[in-house]
Amino acid sequence: HPPSPIPHPLPVIISFEKEHRLSASRRPAFDIISHSPDQTRAIGALLGKVVPRGSLLLLSGDIGAGKTTFAQGLARPLQTGDQIQSPTFTIVAEHAGTGADGQPLRLYHIDLYRLTGDDDLDSVGLDEYLSDPDGVTVIEWPERGLGWLPEEHLLIDLQTVSDSKRNLRMTPRGACYVELVKRFRAEVLGNRG
Repeated sequence: HPPSPIPHPLPVIISFEKEHRLSASRRPAFDIISHSPDQTRAIGALLGKVVPRGSLLLLSGDIGAGKTTFAQGLARPLQTGDQIQSPTFTIVAEHAGTGADGQPLRLYHIDLYRLTGDDDLDSVGLDEYLSDPDGVTVIEWPERGLGWLPEEHLLIDLQTVSDSKRNLRMTPRGACYVELVKRFRAEVLGNRG
């Protein structure tokens, strides 16, 4: 199914990121407000339309902030065909999908919440997922694996504003992620029509 359009009006705020606990980048961040879980999925779907192979997306936020909901939306345009669930107990869920170019890709959905140290991270085989040039890797609770994660990534920090309202701040770290945020922004603004 094609992603449902984002309900309007959709407030979009461009701001500059100060130091963040995961990304010391001072590159421009992109803030977007979601007013419901469906809208969070739709925002994820817009990013899924433009995310290139080999990307690393870090989803940060409290329990219930919408990290898995966002990942569900991201998976839609990647045509995974799977119901995306939080991999809290399995740690890693692999989903076969198709990229915008029609070629196969893999979505790696990783949840580090239950991991407690380097031995746990080592047993997951994180390097294998991060090095797949045909994969898109989404990591929930990246704070638990800071020493293992590459410097370049897109941090998506989901903050609870109210019961159903979320602020999603996208902070790119690295030139390819700055470009990804620009493409995402164009998708969002193109759907405001």
